[in-house]
Amino acid sequence: LDDEVTLNTFFKLFDMWIQLYRLNKCKQALEEIVPICRRRGGQLHIQGVQALAFTLWKQMKFRDAIVLFHEIEDTVGASSALCENMGHTYSSMGDYDQASKYFESALLCMDHEKKLGKKIGDRGGVLLGLGLIEDRRGCYEKALLACREAQTLFRARAAGKPSSLVAKAGMSIAKILLKLALKEEDEAKRIQMEEEAIEREVENVALFEVTCGLDSPLTASALKGLGEALIRRRRFREAIDNFSKSYLLEAQKDAFDLLSIMEVHNCLFAAHMDAMRDSGGPLDRVAFREHLPTIATTLERVRALTQDANAGAYYKVAGEMRAFAEDYVGASELLGEAIELFRSEEKEKVESLISNCKDLKEFCDMQSSPAAAA
Repeated sequence: LDDEVTLNTFFKLFDMWIQLYRLNKCKQALEEIVPICRRRGGQLHIQGVQALAFTLWKQMKFRDAIVLFHEIEDTVGASSALCENMGHTYSSMGDYDQASKYFESALLCMDHEKKLGKKIGDRGGVLLGLGLIEDRRGCYEKALLACREAQTLFRARAAGKPSSLVAKAGMSIAKILLKLALKEEDEAKRIQMEEEAIEREVENVALFEVTCGLDSPLTASALKGLGEALIRRRRFREAIDNFSKSYLLEAQKDAFDLLSIMEVHNCLFAAHMDAMRDSGGPLDRVAFREHLPTIATTLERVRALTQDANAGAYYKVAGEMRAFAEDYVGASELLGEAIELFRSEEKEKVESLISNCKDLKEFCDMQSSPAAAA
């Protein structure tokens, strides 16, 4: 193995293996290759350590990967590409302070490399990464500036054509604006932020529909984001419409995610409650019935999952939705299933859930009894 031609041939093979996600095979070979590369030094040292770092990163062994990235930094110094990789790694580790530091270092390296006439990487991508990190750190003003600058670069690159990157930056901008609006004391500024969030989300939905498809998970996320922005301006009916569309897309997508389903379901249910309180009128049960086909579609997907308390949680909320739509028989059935699944968990964790299900099930059974019908 300790031969330059052999090592160069290996790295060509490595490039193919990593693309095919043959991660165990890569790591097994690199355990022998990397010590040789370290002894030889120079570019082979960097190439070997970098290959192992990327392999470990893809295996989600971020703490092992960051040690190797630091080895490269100590050997050849910082570069925009290395700092960006380290920023993403620290982000994945949940160390947002270090992630912020390395994303900012990546931007500084890009400025220096540009002056030297070197080809630089994706500045917009680094800025968006920095914006996401600052958002998680609670530095919303700094996050907004970074995301705005990223979107400006993405727009320039798109040259007037639809771009999913513009929409991805737009989603972050909208979410940050809504967070800033929560603590804005000036009402006019708060309204301006919320209205801009709506504008951004409207654009995001349109861009994702064109670039990713009407049924894309990204479109579903943007529709949910638009619903959340509309809620702030008390545009409840429009919010309900967007949450409903997002819900159906989440139910239909290949990579079914129960957590995402629960989130949009709760948003939709809450929007109906807000609309009722805002109008001062009775509950619009007809509006709830419009969601029953989506509930049915989602139930098919949930029944294909492991039947545990997580599935039970969906049966509970779906049962509640059916009850509000006056489908009392269907609601009772789902609540009964939820109760049985909750019983598989520790009693103290689910006692209140079971009690709530029992109370509503009893009400549904009473409403669907012959005496109630008479």
